[in-house]
Amino acid sequence: MPHPLTRFYRTHVLTPRPYAPRGYVGAAFKETVLGDGTYETGYLTGCEADLMLSRAAAGNRPVHVLSYGALSISATRRASGAHPATPATRSRRLDLVIHPKRLTDRQHEDLKLIDQYENDARAVRDDDGFVQVIEAGLCHIPRTQTSILLARGWVSELPNSNRMWISSAGRIALAWRWRQEQGLNSRLLKGLYLDAALTAASTARASLTAD
Repeated sequence: MPHPLTRFYRTHVLTPRPYAPRGYVGAAFKETVLGDGTYETGYLTGCEADLMLSRAAAGNRPVHVLSYGALSISATRRASGAHPATPATRSRRLDLVIHPKRLTDRQHEDLKLIDQYENDARAVRDDDGFVQVIEAGLCHIPRTQTSILLARGWVSELPNSNRMWISSAGRIALAWRWRQEQGLNSRLLKGLYLDAALTAASTARASLTAD
Protein backbone atom coordinates (compact mmCIF):
# COMPACT_ATOMS: atom_id res chain seq x y z
CA MET A 1 0.00 0.00 0.00
CA PRO A 2 1.16 3.60 -0.57
CA HIS A 3 2.88 5.26 2.35
CA PRO A 4 0.18 6.86 4.55
CA LEU A 5 1.92 10.22 4.30
CA THR A 6 1.79 10.25 0.48
CA ARG A 7 0.45 13.59 -0.74
CA PHE A 8 -1.91 13.63 -3.72
CA TYR A 9 -2.43 16.77 -5.79
CA ARG A 10 -4.31 17.48 -8.98
CA THR A 11 -1.07 17.93 -10.93
CA HIS A 12 1.32 15.54 -9.18
CA VAL A 13 1.99 13.13 -6.31
CA LEU A 14 4.63 13.59 -3.60
CA THR A 15 6.09 10.53 -1.91
CA PRO A 16 7.96 10.79 1.44
CA ARG A 17 11.74 10.34 1.40
CA PRO A 18 13.95 11.12 4.42
CA TYR A 19 16.86 12.50 2.38
CA ALA A 20 14.78 15.30 0.80
CA PRO A 21 15.00 18.73 2.52
CA ARG A 22 11.21 18.96 2.77
CA GLY A 23 10.83 15.23 3.27
CA TYR A 24 9.08 14.63 -0.07
CA VAL A 25 10.06 13.85 -3.66
CA GLY A 26 7.90 13.93 -6.78
CA ALA A 27 6.62 10.48 -7.76
CA ALA A 28 7.28 9.28 -11.31
CA PHE A 29 5.51 5.90 -11.19
CA LYS A 30 3.00 3.93 -9.17
CA GLU A 31 4.44 0.46 -8.56
CA THR A 32 2.35 -2.72 -8.46
CA VAL A 33 3.75 -6.22 -7.87
CA LEU A 34 2.00 -9.03 -9.74
CA GLY A 35 2.54 -12.62 -8.62
CA ASP A 36 1.17 -14.87 -5.89
CA GLY A 37 -1.21 -12.04 -5.10
CA THR A 38 -1.42 -8.63 -6.73
CA TYR A 39 -0.59 -5.81 -4.39
CA GLU A 40 0.32 -2.16 -4.72
CA THR A 41 3.58 -1.26 -3.05
CA GLY A 42 3.49 2.48 -3.45
CA TYR A 43 5.19 5.18 -5.49
CA LEU A 44 8.67 5.42 -6.98
CA THR A 45 10.79 8.48 -7.64
CA GLY A 46 12.35 8.87 -11.06
CA CYS A 47 15.74 7.80 -9.74
CA GLU A 48 14.33 4.70 -8.04
CA ALA A 49 12.50 3.63 -11.19
CA ASP A 50 15.54 4.27 -13.38
CA LEU A 51 17.79 2.20 -11.14
CA MET A 52 15.19 -0.57 -11.00
CA LEU A 53 15.10 -0.65 -14.79
CA SER A 54 18.89 -0.62 -14.86
CA ARG A 55 19.07 -3.66 -12.56
CA ALA A 56 16.50 -5.45 -14.70
CA ALA A 57 18.50 -4.81 -17.86
CA ALA A 58 21.73 -5.94 -16.17
CA GLY A 59 20.02 -9.12 -14.95
CA ASN A 60 18.53 -9.91 -18.38
CA ARG A 61 15.01 -9.55 -17.02
CA PRO A 62 12.58 -8.55 -19.76
CA VAL A 63 11.13 -5.06 -19.73
CA HIS A 64 7.89 -4.65 -21.66
CA VAL A 65 5.62 -1.73 -22.47
CA LEU A 66 1.92 -2.45 -21.97
CA SER A 67 -0.75 -1.20 -24.34
CA TYR A 68 -1.60 1.84 -22.20
CA GLY A 69 2.03 2.90 -21.64
CA ALA A 70 2.91 1.24 -18.34
CA LEU A 71 6.24 -0.57 -17.98
CA SER A 72 6.38 -4.19 -16.88
CA ILE A 73 9.53 -5.75 -15.41
CA SER A 74 9.47 -9.55 -15.33
CA ALA A 75 11.42 -11.72 -12.92
CA THR A 76 11.37 -15.46 -12.36
CA ARG A 77 11.62 -16.59 -8.77
CA ARG A 78 10.86 -19.83 -6.99
CA ALA A 79 7.72 -19.64 -4.89
CA SER A 80 8.08 -20.19 -1.15
CA GLY A 81 7.77 -23.91 -0.37
CA ALA A 82 7.74 -24.89 -4.02
CA HIS A 83 9.93 -27.57 -5.51
CA PRO A 84 13.33 -26.08 -6.47
CA ALA A 85 12.67 -26.90 -10.11
CA THR A 86 9.34 -25.09 -10.09
CA PRO A 87 9.66 -21.35 -10.78
CA ALA A 88 7.06 -18.77 -9.86
CA THR A 89 6.91 -15.65 -11.97
CA ARG A 90 6.47 -12.24 -10.40
CA SER A 91 6.53 -8.95 -12.23
CA ARG A 92 6.44 -5.28 -11.36
CA ARG A 93 4.20 -2.90 -13.21
CA LEU A 94 5.15 0.77 -13.27
CA ASP A 95 2.27 3.09 -14.13
CA LEU A 96 3.06 6.68 -15.05
CA VAL A 97 1.82 9.15 -12.47
CA ILE A 98 1.64 12.00 -15.01
CA HIS A 99 0.42 11.33 -18.56
CA PRO A 100 2.93 12.44 -21.23
CA LYS A 101 0.30 14.58 -22.95
CA ARG A 102 0.46 16.98 -20.00
CA LEU A 103 3.96 18.05 -21.05
CA THR A 104 3.72 21.76 -21.89
CA ASP A 105 5.77 23.60 -24.50
CA ARG A 106 7.92 25.19 -21.78
CA GLN A 107 8.53 21.89 -20.00
CA HIS A 108 9.38 20.30 -23.34
CA GLU A 109 11.97 23.00 -23.99
CA ASP A 110 13.47 22.53 -20.52
CA LEU A 111 13.75 18.76 -20.91
CA LYS A 112 15.33 19.14 -24.34
CA LEU A 113 17.87 21.51 -22.81
CA ILE A 114 18.73 18.99 -20.11
CA ASP A 115 18.93 16.29 -22.77
CA GLN A 116 21.47 18.36 -24.71
CA TYR A 117 23.75 18.77 -21.69
CA GLU A 118 22.67 15.77 -19.62
CA ASN A 119 26.17 14.61 -18.73
CA ASP A 120 26.76 17.94 -16.99
CA ALA A 121 23.28 18.66 -15.61
CA ARG A 122 23.47 19.65 -11.94
CA ALA A 123 21.18 20.96 -9.22
CA VAL A 124 22.04 24.28 -7.59
CA ARG A 125 20.83 24.31 -3.99
CA ASP A 126 20.33 26.97 -1.37
CA ASP A 127 21.79 26.81 2.15
CA ASP A 128 18.91 24.58 3.29
CA GLY A 129 19.46 22.05 0.50
CA PHE A 130 16.45 23.02 -1.61
CA VAL A 131 16.96 22.89 -5.38
CA GLN A 132 16.92 26.44 -6.77
CA VAL A 133 17.75 25.84 -10.42
CA ILE A 134 19.07 23.17 -12.73
CA GLU A 135 22.28 24.01 -14.54
CA ALA A 136 22.52 22.53 -18.03
CA GLY A 137 25.59 23.67 -19.91
CA LEU A 138 25.68 27.45 -19.69
CA CYS A 139 21.92 27.64 -19.22
CA HIS A 140 19.82 27.68 -16.07
CA ILE A 141 16.28 26.35 -15.68
CA PRO A 142 14.54 28.73 -13.23
CA ARG A 143 13.26 27.65 -9.84
CA THR A 144 9.57 27.50 -10.76
CA GLN A 145 10.15 25.39 -13.85
CA THR A 146 12.64 23.21 -11.98
CA SER A 147 10.12 22.57 -9.21
CA ILE A 148 7.50 21.49 -11.76
CA LEU A 149 9.86 19.04 -13.46
CA LEU A 150 10.86 17.57 -10.10
CA ALA A 151 7.29 17.36 -8.77
CA ARG A 152 6.15 15.47 -11.86
CA GLY A 153 9.03 13.03 -11.65
CA TRP A 154 10.30 14.00 -15.09
CA VAL A 155 13.80 14.70 -13.78
CA SER A 156 15.72 12.23 -11.63
CA GLU A 157 17.76 13.43 -8.68
CA LEU A 158 20.45 11.17 -7.23
CA PRO A 159 19.96 11.27 -3.41
CA ASN A 160 22.61 13.21 -1.49
CA SER A 161 24.07 14.48 -4.74
CA ASN A 162 23.63 17.35 -7.20
CA ARG A 163 23.57 14.98 -10.18
CA MET A 164 20.39 15.16 -12.27
CA TRP A 165 19.12 13.61 -15.50
CA ILE A 166 15.87 13.09 -17.41
CA SER A 167 13.98 10.23 -15.79
CA SER A 168 12.34 7.36 -17.64
CA ALA A 169 9.00 9.12 -17.10
CA GLY A 170 10.44 12.34 -18.54
CA ARG A 171 11.89 10.55 -21.55
CA ILE A 172 8.57 8.81 -22.15
CA ALA A 173 6.92 12.25 -22.17
CA LEU A 174 9.49 13.42 -24.73
CA ALA A 175 8.88 10.31 -26.84
CA TRP A 176 5.12 10.92 -26.80
CA ARG A 177 5.65 14.54 -27.85
CA TRP A 178 8.06 13.56 -30.65
CA ARG A 179 5.60 11.00 -32.02
CA GLN A 180 2.87 13.64 -32.03
CA GLU A 181 5.07 16.16 -33.83
CA GLN A 182 6.13 13.61 -36.44
CA GLY A 183 2.59 12.39 -37.01
CA LEU A 184 3.67 8.78 -36.63
CA ASN A 185 1.39 5.82 -36.00
CA SER A 186 0.53 5.30 -32.34
CA ARG A 187 1.61 1.67 -32.67
CA LEU A 188 5.19 2.92 -32.55
CA LEU A 189 4.75 4.22 -29.02
CA LYS A 190 5.64 0.91 -27.34
CA GLY A 191 9.04 0.86 -29.00
CA LEU A 192 9.64 4.54 -28.33
CA TYR A 193 8.67 4.17 -24.67
CA LEU A 194 10.92 1.14 -24.20
CA ASP A 195 13.88 2.94 -25.75
CA ALA A 196 13.15 5.98 -23.56
CA ALA A 197 13.04 3.90 -20.37
CA LEU A 198 16.24 2.00 -21.14
CA THR A 199 18.05 5.23 -22.04
CA ALA A 200 17.19 6.68 -18.62
CA ALA A 201 18.24 3.40 -16.98
CA SER A 202 21.62 3.56 -18.69
CA THR A 203 22.11 7.18 -17.58
CA ALA A 204 21.19 6.29 -14.00
CA ARG A 205 23.68 3.44 -13.94
CA ALA A 206 26.46 5.67 -15.28
CA SER A 207 25.57 8.42 -12.79
CA LEU A 208 25.64 6.03 -9.85
CA THR A 209 29.03 4.73 -10.89
CA ALA A 210 30.51 8.16 -11.47
CA ASP A 211 29.22 9.83 -8.34
